[in-house]
Amino acid sequence: MLHTLRLKNFAVVEEAEVGFGAGLTVLTGETGAGKSILIDALGLLVGGRAESDVIRAGADEAVVEGLFERTSALGARLAEAGLPDDGDEVSIRRSIGRQGRGRAYVNGALVTVGVLQRLMKSQVDIAGQHEHMALLDDGQHLSLVDRFGELVDSEVQRAWSASWDALREVNAKLEALGGDEGQVAARIDFLKFQMEEIERVSPKPGEDVALDQERRRLASSVKLRALVGSAEELAATREGAALELLGRSVGIARDAEKLDPTLTPAREALVRAQSELDEAARALSRYLSSLESDPSRLEEVDERLDAIRRLCRKHAAPLEGVLAKRAALAEELDTLVHRSERRAEVEAERAKLVTAAETAAARLTVERRKAAQRLTKSVMEGLSRLAMASARFEVAFEAATLSSSGADAVHFLFSANAGETLRPLAKVASGGEASRVMLAMKAALADSDSAVCSVFDEADAGIGGAVADVVGRLIKDISGHRQVLCITHLPQVAAHADAHLRIEKGEVKGRTRSVVQALDAGDQRTRELARMLSGVEITREALGAAEALIRSALRHVKPQRARSRKRGEQRRSA
Repeated sequence: MLHTLRLKNFAVVEEAEVGFGAGLTVLTGETGAGKSILIDALGLLVGGRAESDVIRAGADEAVVEGLFERTSALGARLAEAGLPDDGDEVSIRRSIGRQGRGRAYVNGALVTVGVLQRLMKSQVDIAGQHEHMALLDDGQHLSLVDRFGELVDSEVQRAWSASWDALREVNAKLEALGGDEGQVAARIDFLKFQMEEIERVSPKPGEDVALDQERRRLASSVKLRALVGSAEELAATREGAALELLGRSVGIARDAEKLDPTLTPAREALVRAQSELDEAARALSRYLSSLESDPSRLEEVDERLDAIRRLCRKHAAPLEGVLAKRAALAEELDTLVHRSERRAEVEAERAKLVTAAETAAARLTVERRKAAQRLTKSVMEGLSRLAMASARFEVAFEAATLSSSGADAVHFLFSANAGETLRPLAKVASGGEASRVMLAMKAALADSDSAVCSVFDEADAGIGGAVADVVGRLIKDISGHRQVLCITHLPQVAAHADAHLRIEKGEVKGRTRSVVQALDAGDQRTRELARMLSGVEITREALGAAEALIRSALRHVKPQRARSRKRGEQRRSA
């Protein structure tokens, strides 16, 4: 549930903070007053696209903030995304800069819009005045059935998804083994050429590093011999070398030790130093003995290094990458050479997976047909309440090629009048009829949808007369399951509100701005309904009609609550 919405420098709103409660909140006002601005701001908080033209003229930045109730679903998503979890509420903030650069924050942590979308997915259901147009799109019908049947993340849906993923993977293997014989032969020749090119050099792991070290040693052999020879001479071989001097020091320390035993550790340290120096001198001597000055070997090393480096440049990879590519080439070559046998294996695997996928898809179809029957009944009940008792609605199924959505193609069929043939909804429903079907669909989804807040942005467009009160009752019923925010021009709908907000546009110091006013349950609300009924001049008759609408709406509350309790008891017993 949305608790608070705060806007600053957003469109024509300079600054506003609006509190929302449970149940039905309606937003009314003259056309162009800025009612939809609040809905646009809410859309940003659930990950909608931000445009710099929403920034109020003269400001550098627009800011939208919202406080949402922390549900268990939101808590789990916060943990999954590694975001702070601050208890009972989730704070979301969007800022939009003049240069198009914006920021999004969740509980104070900077996030990408993608993360925000995943966090708030399905939490807020926004239905605009053209929402019924989406209902006319056959591509949306299957997802609506799945939502109604609570199949979106069900066990049967997960089983199907796993089967489809396995089948898609094996299809990719078959595709890799496909192609005509000419293409395969050309690929085999190319792989063999590349393999032979690498094999001619036949590099070993780490060979380039070892050769580089050997090259440096061979190229510097004269200088190395002089340096190492000098080091050996100073350490051990010349008269007065370090080893000779250290030997004398050990002898003197030994004589001193006889006079003072506390010198024993010092004498032992000198002995250790003498031993280590002797070993170092021997190592220098051995190095000199092994040091070669071989121009022909240097030439061999240079040629070998050059061949390895050319190979690495050609394949745009270090030696380790070339060796890995050789292994990959060998594997692909073996697969293509023996592709007939490999293809037979993969096709046998695919046949098993197709059977498993068809079984999983059939299970999903069974559940969808059950959901479709319940959806048909629920929508028909809603249409009957919306003064379309003679209308018929049906969910038609067709078998479809296996795809990520299963093996079903679903179409909504509709007939507005008795005796007429059911036809696709898009071809026979007028705008007003489609709006009523959409409202009936929303009412049907109220129990099964995961959204905690539904928004109707003039979704009652094209509806009027006696049906308007029924629409109000239907939206009021939906608010018994979740928070509902409704922008409306119909006083019959507004009369059913638990809270009423009026949006007004005016001028302050030559600047246009919209303000949000919460109306009290008495005179303010009655006068607003009267304005909606009569226009600019509020007559006594309009006030009386407004009071009658409010009384009628209050009479609807008790039956509606009783039905809500009954549905809750049925869900608990189920």
